[in-house]
Parts: sequence; structure tokens; C-alpha cells
Amino acid sequence: SIRMHGAGSDRYEHVRLGLNGRMDTLQAAVLLCKLAIFNDELGRRRNTVELYRRELSQVPGVTFQRVEDNVQSAWAQFCILVPDPDTRDRIREFLAAEGIPTAVYYPLPLHLQPVFSDLGYKRGDLPVSEGCAEKILALPMHPYVERCVIEQCAKIVNYYVLQDRASGRGSSPHPEDPQRDSCFSEE
Repeated sequence: SIRMHGAGSDRYEHVRLGLNGRMDTLQAAVLLCKLAIFNDELGRRRNTVELYRRELSQVPGVTFQRVEDNVQSAWAQFCILVPDPDTRDRIREFLAAEGIPTAVYYPLPLHLQPVFSDLGYKRGDLPVSEGCAEKILALPMHPYVERCVIEQCAKIVNYYVLQDRASGRGSSPHPEDPQRDSCFSEE
């Protein structure tokens, strides 16, 4: 389990401190070959992010991860925050039915991981982290995401966010809302 980030039986529940030590020689050989196209793939990821942001920028209550001007992200994931957990779950369910994978990175905040239980944190101690864990959604991200997948994701996110707002199910983040995380920003 140490090689797998210290994960226990649930891959998102960490019972010990760990690292990502799973690379074997075959994976290393493939990655060495991919170094030649690394910059191209990084550029493709940036283009994917720009397209996601453009497509999702008008969806009320959806926020994006903020990357500081002096920082360059590798965009291993593209995550958004949606207004509430139920909306996120409905979006995930519909996209899965369409064959579009999503993920939640990470459903259990760091302070609630078993490995840190001796620190004494309990649910409610860090509401911003907990709110992010409940509302975060990772959309497909790799150098070769097709435009139609990005557009379909945006369409579904928009539909469910607007539907939940109209029905009163969702709650829209407000600038003074303490649940709002500073690492995400509305655009």
C-alpha cells in the first residue's frame, strides 16, 4: 500500500503515508519514448483546458481551478466545482451513461484521511476542504480529448446546473460564501 499513495482497501482512503511507486520497467521505457512529444502533449492539454473554460464559462455557479500567473500546470486533471453534491452526482451518472468517464479527486479531504486521524480533525473542522470534496468533478483530460467530448460535457454540466437551479435543488456559490475555496475562481 505504500507504493499506492498509502491507500487501504479503498483507493481514496489512505491508511499510511505513501508515494506513487508503481512504475515498472515497461512503463519507464514507454515514458522515455514519450519525452520527445512531451511539450506537444502539454500544449494539447492547455488547449483542452482553454476549450473547457470557454464552453463552461457561462454556466452559473461553476468554478475552475485558478493557476497563478507565475505557475505552469501540467493539467493532469481538469476539475470544476459545481454548486452542490447532488448536481455533481447527476452529471457523473449521465456522462457515464454516454460513455464519458469522470472522477472525483478526492472524495475524502486530507484532514479526514485515516493516516492523519491522530491529529484529531473531525468533519466540520475544515468546511472549505470538505465542500470542495463534495462538489469537485474531474472531466476527461488527456492530450487527445476530442472537441465533441468537451462540448458534450459542457452541455450536460450546463443542463444539470440550470435544471437544479430552476427546481431549487442546487445552491449557487456566492462571493461571501465561506464554503467557497480560494483555489477555485469564477470566470
